[in-house]
Amino acid sequence: MMAGLRGWLLALVAASLICALADALMPKGAVKRVGRLVCGLVLASAILSPLAGLDVESGQSWLERHLASVEFQRAELEEEVNGQMKVIIEQEYAAYIVDKAAQLGAACSARTECRRDGGLYLPQRVEVTGAVPPPLQSELVQIIVRDLGVPEEQIDFSEEEAP
Repeated sequence: MMAGLRGWLLALVAASLICALADALMPKGAVKRVGRLVCGLVLASAILSPLAGLDVESGQSWLERHLASVEFQRAELEEEVNGQMKVIIEQEYAAYIVDKAAQLGAACSARTECRRDGGLYLPQRVEVTGAVPPPLQSELVQIIVRDLGVPEEQIDFSEEEAP
């Protein structure tokens, strides 16, 4: 690449010197005006000569590969962000359930599983762990079904903490 740039600059300098010499030797009048036009065209062709050697197809294939790589990275980042959002939303739902249980007078912990529905994460399964008496369990189930939309058969209670 450096050799190509060096060759281009040498050709540009040589064309400039030839044009300057020709301009100095031309007689005044119409001949000088036409000579300057020709020298301008020679300099323009010397400046633009690297464009003739461009490989447009390889540039296009590189750009397509690059765009595919960018799209793949965007999809990976979106998936990672969605995964992190899912964890946060599941924790928020669990905190909501623990808070409602505390309002009822029961101490427990909760774990939720969410599914993605369009752009939203909705709870689909709830596990409540702790000493929640049966009357409070039914109240808590009603709250979870009403507020979070989790089907009653997807709500489980257990007495002991999992190791």
